[in-house]
Amino acid sequence: MRISINVITCLLISIASLAQSNTAMYYQDKAEEYIRKKDYKGAMKTLTLAINEMPDSISLYDMRGALFEAFSNYEAAIKDFTSAIEKSEDNTLTSHLLANRGGTKYRIRDFEGSYSDLILAVQLDSMNIDALNNLAAVCKEINRPEDALKYLNQIILIDSTYSPAYVNLGFTYQEMQQHEKAIVFFDKAVELAPEEALGYSNRSFSKLKKNDLKGAMNDINQSIKLMPSNSYAYKIRALIEIEKGKLVNACKDLTRSIELGYTQQYGEEVNELKSKYCNKSH
Repeated sequence: MRISINVITCLLISIASLAQSNTAMYYQDKAEEYIRKKDYKGAMKTLTLAINEMPDSISLYDMRGALFEAFSNYEAAIKDFTSAIEKSEDNTLTSHLLANRGGTKYRIRDFEGSYSDLILAVQLDSMNIDALNNLAAVCKEINRPEDALKYLNQIILIDSTYSPAYVNLGFTYQEMQQHEKAIVFFDKAVELAPEEALGYSNRSFSKLKKNDLKGAMNDINQSIKLMPSNSYAYKIRALIEIEKGKLVNACKDLTRSIELGYTQQYGEEVNELKSKYCNKSH
């Protein structure tokens, strides 16, 4: 039986693609091993080497983008997610990548750009709960709280165990000054994911607003223990310290919050607090 040259060519391309996929997986596994050992430089070096060898690998750009985002290098993360999106031809995969890029744009307060990415992600895959969750967060920033609640409740219909949706539901009610209701949702988030920091930090703020300073401090210390890079958590702890009259401790936390990039992510509140309280405490 004769096999045409075109068939042989396609077969060779398929074998090459499979080999590249397996090689990319090898590098990803190696990077994950570095991450488990907390050798983040080793992980980044591995992924960069892999991308240099396989510049068309979507999964490698996606993983490196996530690592860049984890260390607040948002512009580099957006660049990697964009490279991956440009190479993707699958709607579900593109939706995932758009959710990542939209979430990163949210972190640099590009809310319009974030909203555009996330709306498209949901249009491509209406079951993408990460995209729906990020979209809800953006809706709160662009003064569309009812849309935020709609998307969050949609998530719970898809997966009632998805803890970030409960965090964002609590946060939405928190912004509406409904702290008792917010705490109910934060309690559910902590129950579902006790190792996730954001449920504790958000619950801490609502407890502070309910004048439960002891409960607020316990929650925020647990949050910082789980996620010491969260600038928002240090702001909350500073607010608790201010309420307790411990301004020296508060100013240390405000300084740490600034160092971790609070202003870039959330705005000027920490700088304003530091200007108001810290010059008086030194």
